Amino acid sequence: MNRSALDAYSDGAVWWDTAISDIKKNEIIIRGYPIEELIGTLSYSQMLYLLLCGEVLSEKKARLLESVLVAGADHGPRAPSIAAARMAATCGISFNSCVATGINLLGDVHGGAAEKAMTLFYITNARLKANQDLLLADVVAAQLDHLEKNREKLGGIGHQLHDDDPRIRKLYALAEALVDEGEISGNYLKMAEEFRCQLEERKKRKMTMNIDGVAAAIQCELAIPAEAAKGIFAMSRGMGIVAHALEELQNRVLIKGPCPNRADLVRYTGPELRHLEKRE
Repeated sequence: MNRSALDAYSDGAVWWDTAISDIKKNEIIIRGYPIEELIGTLSYSQMLYLLLCGEVLSEKKARLLESVLVAGADHGPRAPSIAAARMAATCGISFNSCVATGINLLGDVHGGAAEKAMTLFYITNARLKANQDLLLADVVAAQLDHLEKNREKLGGIGHQLHDDDPRIRKLYALAEALVDEGEISGNYLKMAEEFRCQLEERKKRKMTMNIDGVAAAIQCELAIPAEAAKGIFAMSRGMGIVAHALEELQNRVLIKGPCPNRADLVRYTGPELRHLEKRE
């Protein structure tokens, strides 16, 4: 059972307990490393991984993680998070609030598929490790049966727009090169493809991997916790949100709504006109 912070503090615990950073006067330590050793040495993705997982990624693995961040950076104003940030920029609020408006739309539905896929991949891998006589295909089939029974969607497969997403092809090529070099196992990439193939067979139509699916497989290859996935995607898509919000701010258009100001694009389906009864 979770305890409140006050209860824990009353037992002599510190208020904030962290293994991430140790900050003192004229000294900043990150995961045991002096900050001055990290500045100018680590890449952005290496620093991100160090903060999240406590270790420094090799340069090749870090470039692969950075490729995931680049791939998810922007998907145009049709993406809800970007559209919201652009609309916010036309309403005269501060720029950081415009960015926050876009970021705050990222969650389970928009931006959460990678976390769902990673969770599924980690569960699948754990079952394979627990019983080495099981075949990957059988475990995947059982997982898909469970999803269908509970009417849950498989995250990371399918896209409303793309059927040959250029981001997917590139990320697979980069990841498979590291598999050949022995930098990553490739087990999660195979697992993701097994899920895609079996789902395609069940649906009797072409099913494509999407950016969330391949990003999930790569992040599992790097042993990143599934719970971090939405945050990582927010950092990735945040780049596009910042750029689009700035562009809209510079356009100096005011109060742009979610759709053009045309009566035929908005339909009222409520009660007919009515009036409150007069009180005597």
